Amino acid sequence: MFMQVILKLSIPSLISHLIPILGNMGSNDIPPSHVPSHVVPTYNLLLQIGGGLWTISYILYVRESFVSKSYGMPLFACALNFGWEIIFALIIAESPLERLVFASWVIIDCGIVVGIIKHAKYEWVHSPVVARNIGWLFGILVLGATMAHGTFAKWWLDNEIGRKEGKIFRGRLGPDVDELAWWGCVVCQSYSSMDGLRQLVVRHHSGGVSWSIWLVIYQFL
Repeated sequence: MFMQVILKLSIPSLISHLIPILGNMGSNDIPPSHVPSHVVPTYNLLLQIGGGLWTISYILYVRESFVSKSYGMPLFACALNFGWEIIFALIIAESPLERLVFASWVIIDCGIVVGIIKHAKYEWVHSPVVARNIGWLFGILVLGATMAHGTFAKWWLDNEIGRKEGKIFRGRLGPDVDELAWWGCVVCQSYSSMDGLRQLVVRHHSGGVSWSIWLVIYQFL
């Protein structure tokens, strides 16, 4: 049922459903008096747009995977994204809505994972060992990525990296978790971009991806 809904969705309908949800995301930051009043609303608006576009790209990855019988997001790139979202959903996100957003990404990622496990055997015919054990291998990648993101987040929080006026975490002045999210995200997206190009060159076909995904991610970046 879930996959049937995704396969029928169009980009305009995705935008109309997702932007209102992400539009409610707020920030715990209390800007110092010298910060112009437009800074936080502008930041939140850009965050909502970026989050909405990235969510759309996830859904398009799932749809394209089942349409083309392949997978678009490289294995380790997907594991990195999965681990980042798990850590933020369980540890970093504070408000129920923020946790809901990260949890929704984890759930949509599960569709990508299903596509990988279901169709990876067609992309790994040159390596039967990988093709037969893709589920176990991907699980190991996700475990390693989650541990890496968790270790980095713990170091950041324990040392209160980015602590500055107006940055509120767990009800008090604390580490800058927005910057923590940025560093984790930039690693995920930089690797995903590079490995996506490598995958395209190695495969000699564009199964699992589409111009719609490229357009959405390009606008996000």
